Amino acid sequence: MTPSVIFLNGPSSAGKTTLGRALQDTLDEPYLLMGLDTCFAMVPAQWSGGPMGAHRAQGFQYVDLPDENGQPVTGISHGPVGLRMLKGFHRAVREFVAAGNAVIVDEMMLSPDVRDHWITTFADLDVLWVGVQCDLAELERRETTRKGRAGLARWSEKRVHEGMPYDLWLDTTTQTPEAGARQVATHC
Repeated sequence: MTPSVIFLNGPSSAGKTTLGRALQDTLDEPYLLMGLDTCFAMVPAQWSGGPMGAHRAQGFQYVDLPDENGQPVTGISHGPVGLRMLKGFHRAVREFVAAGNAVIVDEMMLSPDVRDHWITTFADLDVLWVGVQCDLAELERRETTRKGRAGLARWSEKRVHEGMPYDLWLDTTTQTPEAGARQVATHC
């Protein structure tokens, strides 16, 4: 049976979005690709980001943490308004599924409360939970080629998989997105 949701969770720069697009090209059903970046794109600037967001402590903000072995570490935190926005987004994704749409979720778990809300929101749906992992050295190499804050890959690599109930693990260190999509498709 084809799952109504394919949930890709992994650290920043692991290739989740690219894998999601490869899945869209591979699967027979028209899966919509939605995720954390989809949600963040809707957040007003004053509730997000770095020093320019006046309400970032209540919404979302980058947190500079102590370096590890000379490497930067940057986290993302959310306040109560940010958590409310995330929970609304989770429910919106569920409504896309309720309307008959199949969905690929591209997620980087920010915290246990975000994880628990996703799991509760999808509790009665047919979900294929996929853990996406990649060697830290490769994550950091990829991170240097992207816009964004250095250190997010290192921060997220350590925490995103905590407490997650996966049906499948994918290692994207050397695997192509197309090969990963084929591997996921065998579970659909």
